[in-house]
Amino acid sequence: MKVQTMAVTVAVVCLGITILTPPQRSFAEPILKPHKYEGPIPQRFFTFDIGVLGGAENEDMWDFLARQIGEPLSEETETNDFGASLALGAAFTAKIHPHFAVRTKAGLSILQSDSKGLVVPNVEPDTTGARPLLRFERQFDVLLFSIDGTAIYFFQDASVKEFQSYAGAGFSLYFPYAKYTEDTTNEDTKEPYGSAEQSDWSVQPGVHAVLGFLYHINSTIALNMEGRAQMAQSKFELNYMLETGEETLSFDVDYTGFVLTAGISKFF
Repeated sequence: MKVQTMAVTVAVVCLGITILTPPQRSFAEPILKPHKYEGPIPQRFFTFDIGVLGGAENEDMWDFLARQIGEPLSEETETNDFGASLALGAAFTAKIHPHFAVRTKAGLSILQSDSKGLVVPNVEPDTTGARPLLRFERQFDVLLFSIDGTAIYFFQDASVKEFQSYAGAGFSLYFPYAKYTEDTTNEDTKEPYGSAEQSDWSVQPGVHAVLGFLYHINSTIALNMEGRAQMAQSKFELNYMLETGEETLSFDVDYTGFVLTAGISKFF
C-alpha cells in the first residue's frame, strides 16, 4: 500500500513540475551561418536569368506603312508585331541589411517583327501603261540593351527561412539598336526589285518595378523567379519614299511591358 501511495505521490509531483515549469523558447536553426551581421550570409550574390518580355509594340510604323498600300492589296498584307521576346539578364546584388539590398543589372531583350504583302509602287508605268506588282518583306528588329539600378526589400530573413520573397523599384537606361530592312521582288518575274536597310542606336531612360523570390538550396546557391514591369520608349527615324518624294518619318517604339524570368543565384 505504501509503495502504491509513494508511486502516486511521485507521479503527482512530476506532473506538477511539468505543468508549472515554463516552456523553453526554441529557435530555428539558420540555414546560412551568420558572419558580419545577423542575417543571410554571404551578403553578395550574382544572378543569371532567362525569360520573356511581353507588351512591347511598334504599331505606329506598321499602321503607317499599311496605309501606303491601296485597296484591295492591303487585305493581302500580314503584320506581326513584337509579341513575346527573349530576355536575358545578369545582376549583382549587395545586401546592406538582412531586409534591404541594392542591385545593378544588365539585360538584353531580342525583339522581332515583320510585315509581308503585295504593293504597286508609285513609279512610272512601262510601255504598256502598267506598273509592276511587287511582293515585299519588311523586318523591324530591336536589340534592347539595358542597365538597371534597383532598391530591394526582402520580406523574410534567410538566416531562419530558405524562402525569401522581395519587391523593389528603380531606374533604367535603355540602349536600343533598331534595324529596318525591306526586300521586294517582282511578283510576275520573281526577280529582285529592290532592297533597303536602316539602323540606329539611341539612349532612353525608363523606370521599373520588380516582385520575386529566392529559394536557397544551400548556403551558396539559390533559385530565383522574378516578374518585372517596365516603362520605356524610343524613336526610330525611317527614310521613306512618299508621293511627294523621300521623307524622314519618326515613329515611337514602345518597350513598356512585363518581363517574367527564372534564374540561378550564386552567393559569395
